[in-house]
Parts: sequence; structure tokens; C-alpha cells
Amino acid sequence: MAKKKKKDAEAGTLGRLSKRGEEAVTKLMEELGKNERVTEALGRAMSAKGKVDETSRRALGQVGLAASDELKELRKHIERLEKRLAKLEEAAKPKPGAKTPASRATTRSRAKKTPADTPSPAPGRAVGGGTGRGSGSGGTAA
Repeated sequence: MAKKKKKDAEAGTLGRLSKRGEEAVTKLMEELGKNERVTEALGRAMSAKGKVDETSRRALGQVGLAASDELKELRKHIERLEKRLAKLEEAAKPKPGAKTPASRATTRSRAKKTPADTPSPAPGRAVGGGTGRGSGSGGTAA
């Protein structure tokens, strides 16, 4: 119980300090906003930053590199595509006990096998169980 009171007191103190700090910063920004020199300097700084950003973007493009904001957009796009793919894969999963088109084709192929469907024997093996080295049993030609 004592710990809770201590935390509440710390949160209250911290909250008051935070509020006073926010008020002080707001007041400072208002005063600076009224000063014409400060606003002009901020405007020039923002303009210079824009020029630097554009120049660096052009330089990166000439070298074949993407800017960081372009990379962020690409990452977001990849994440969206991965989510869509996961949904599609989940939807494509067969339900237990349901026959898939592949299993139906396998069932059909077992029912009607043609010689063309029969796999070739392994190298060195003959069709029909023989040795594949001739028709005679003694190795002499008849």
C-alpha cells in the first residue's frame, strides 16, 4: 500500500513538472514567433534544408540509390504485399478431408494408366525384370 502512495506522489509530481515544462515551452515559442528576426531566420533555415534535401535526392538518384523516405515507402509496400500473400495462402490451404485438384488428378491417374504415363526404368535396368543384356540365358546368340 505504501508503494502505491509513493508511485501516485511521483506521478503527481512528474505530471506537475511536465505540465509546467510544456507551458514554459509554449510561452517561449509564442515569444519567439512574435520576433521578426527569429521567424525570418527559421524561414531561411527551412528553405536551405529544402534545397539540401532536393540536391541530395538528385545526387542519390544519379548514383542509383534511393532516398530514405523512398525506402520507407518501399518497405511499407512490401509489408502490405506480404500480408496479402499470407491471406491468399491461408485461403488456398485445403480443408481437412477435402480433395484438392492435385489429389483428384492423382486419383484419376491411378484409374487410367497408359504406357506413356508409366515412368522409365532406372538406368541399367530392363523393363520386365530381365538383365537387359540380350535375350538368351547363356549369353550366346541363337
